[in-house]
Amino acid sequence: MLTNNDIAKLIAALSGTLITKDDLKGFATKDDLKNFATKDDLKEFAKKDDLKGFATKDDLKSFATKDDLKGFATKDDLKNFATKDDLKGFATKDDLKNFATKDDLKDFATKDDLKSFATKDDLVKVEKKINTIDEKIDRNGKMIQDLDERVDTLGKEVVDYTKDHYGAHQKLLDDHDSRIQVLEQLHV
Repeated sequence: MLTNNDIAKLIAALSGTLITKDDLKGFATKDDLKNFATKDDLKEFAKKDDLKGFATKDDLKSFATKDDLKGFATKDDLKNFATKDDLKGFATKDDLKNFATKDDLKDFATKDDLKSFATKDDLVKVEKKINTIDEKIDRNGKMIQDLDERVDTLGKEVVDYTKDHYGAHQKLLDDHDSRIQVLEQLHV
């Protein structure tokens, strides 16, 4: 049987480095990344269900046996303590090598880290805005071209109108001058 001191050593050796499912709640999973445009995908996540093997005899050499505990405590004293049989099924030191520690998580992105990145939906919205602006530019370009053509046409019409009216005006002036000459000759 194990002593309080042995169990305390075991707990101290394992606590503080292992992570729990609660410790992972604030971290992004690959599913969380599906809707985000990122430079690189996260490559590794901690494996939790990959426990292999049980405690070996070598692992148990540092633990006390029932014979080692003779004279230390009675069964009544140990009712609240675990026996070796109670520890069957718990992870060994080798089993824990495949688990991530809190220090291992420092290089992985959290959900909060993803907030400053554009989502695929954001990129689609930007593309739609660009397409809308391009359509407006094309439409405005056609309108400007039509207006340029109308200005050219109006300019030609003004020139033609001016020529026609200038010619008619000049004819009236010439007629007027001729009449004045005739009147002057008659008065002389």
